[in-house]
Amino acid sequence: MMRKILGAAASAAVLCTGAQAFAATLVIDDFSVDQRVQDTPAFEPNASEVGGGMLGGFRDLSVTNTAADGSNLAATELNVTGGNLKFSNVAGARGEGTLTYDGGDGDPNNVDTDGLGGVNLLIGTDPYFFFASSPSVPFDNVALFRATVWDVDGNTATYEELLDADYDPQLSFSEFAGVDFSRIGALQFFISSTGTNDSVDGAVTQIEVRAGDIAPIPLPASGLLLLGGMGGLSFLRRRKKA
Repeated sequence: MMRKILGAAASAAVLCTGAQAFAATLVIDDFSVDQRVQDTPAFEPNASEVGGGMLGGFRDLSVTNTAADGSNLAATELNVTGGNLKFSNVAGARGEGTLTYDGGDGDPNNVDTDGLGGVNLLIGTDPYFFFASSPSVPFDNVALFRATVWDVDGNTATYEELLDADYDPQLSFSEFAGVDFSRIGALQFFISSTGTNDSVDGAVTQIEVRAGDIAPIPLPASGLLLLGGMGGLSFLRRRKKA
């Protein structure tokens, strides 16, 4: 049985009262901090780490070009600019990109699996990741998507599906069996066109955690560091179930 998923628009609200904050949405990254990595002989680097207002205070990007048409310009890149994270394969190219949140350890190719220090992502009933893409830069070909979650107790879980042009905005936490989302150590999102299509392009505008209810959930005042204002996001993907 095939089920198709993607992301649409989202919004975030933050209410403050004394030492407490209340939120219906937790923003992981609104991509307001620019960053670019590309893998081709003509460009470096193919991995980098930047700091800012994203989850854990740091974002790691890395890319690998896995196939090309012989031109040095046929490259794979992840480019954060104008509030968008764009995955792009130049004509004739295939490749892979990795987006990691692990608190920042100075090495964008390494995952510090407890680097987020046990952050609590459980903000309500039936929480889920929510991804939204820019209507002006839709995903134009099938690609493999993978999400991996680590908690600080040493547990890890991975979810995988094919991105498609049909979509639903959510990826439920229930897909990651055995992981404690109240004690998260690291998050990683991976996309690959290696085994699917040449020249895959698409953009994500925001990554959030949302919940099945919208009741305000009290969080410590320090939680404000993880919360953003308004935003939208999407991803296209296709999940295969046995």
